[in-house]
Amino acid sequence: MKKILLLIAPLVISCSAFAQSEGAATASPVKASSGDHILAIAPIQFTENGVGLSFSYEKGIDKGGIVSYYLPIITTFNLNNNVDHGDHQDAMFYFAPGIKFYPTSSQGTVKYAIGPSLVIGAGEKTTSNYYNNGIPYLEYNTQSKFILGVIVNNSLNINPTPHFYLGLDFGFGFTYINRVGGNNDGLNGIVQSGFKIGYKF
Repeated sequence: MKKILLLIAPLVISCSAFAQSEGAATASPVKASSGDHILAIAPIQFTENGVGLSFSYEKGIDKGGIVSYYLPIITTFNLNNNVDHGDHQDAMFYFAPGIKFYPTSSQGTVKYAIGPSLVIGAGEKTTSNYYNNGIPYLEYNTQSKFILGVIVNNSLNINPTPHFYLGLDFGFGFTYINRVGGNNDGLNGIVQSGFKIGYKF
């Protein structure tokens, strides 16, 4: 019996060592190729205000790649208002920190994510007033604008290579504060959508 145990023991030890080395070999490439930071630019960005661009940073905050911190900075211009209201393009700047949830983790070629973001926006809004006191004329009134609200983003994330990133975002939400001049209009719809190109590391 002792001889049998002496013969089996080295076999068990060698199999265990082999399994551990195989596990380390399969685990290390995944770790090496899975970055949890993304820097991206959206050359085409839309909001309820108009068209512009954005920059964003994303960082995974758990080992499983399920949850990420997301920070976009957005600038848009109301180009349609430029036609209707002379040269008033009504620029808006948005700061929208949020969280992304990846149901099947962020590691892979094509991944979907959803999550909420706080939206803080500041800029201006131009309105027009028509008067007819014998002589009709048009008057433009540009006022400061500030919004505070929440939005739920849906993201399609594409990683054709370990470091090249493509993304599509669409989000919809509402404002708690929508102040134009001194007046707060309260609830109002807000949207954002963009096509992103970036670097994953």
